[in-house]
Amino acid sequence: MYRSLLLPTDGSEAAEAGLLEGLRLAKVLKAKVAFLYALEPLGPRLLLGPETLPYYRELLEDLRREGLAALDRATRLAEEMEVPFAAHLLEGRAAEVILEEAKKHDLIVMGTHGRTGLDRLLLGSVAQEVVRKSPKPVLLVPHRKA
Repeated sequence: MYRSLLLPTDGSEAAEAGLLEGLRLAKVLKAKVAFLYALEPLGPRLLLGPETLPYYRELLEDLRREGLAALDRATRLAEEMEVPFAAHLLEGRAAEVILEEAKKHDLIVMGTHGRTGLDRLLLGSVAQEVVRKSPKPVLLVPHRKA
């Protein structure tokens, strides 16, 4: 059965829906969870770096703080629900980081933004890549804005 769940987050409402579902499942299963925030590199994606963008380091630090805040919200939820947890902020492409960390867990539970059409084409889908390549089962939690 599932003893260890990986719960990736990007701090969004969709990710939080996945966190909540994963925590509920972990509580019922008496499993532990690991929260994961992937700090994506800015350079290749945006063609930016310290030499081209004067405030690059500040931007990277802001993103790191955002990741830590997302993990802090997740850990508070786990504490409230009395679910044992660990939290990790790792650098790299989100899907790649999730897939690598998945090797240490029994199940991945993650929210999906539900993007379609051009948004999905331009922004990509971390959830889609994880589902396609995961060595472990993946539970996707859809998020629909009201």
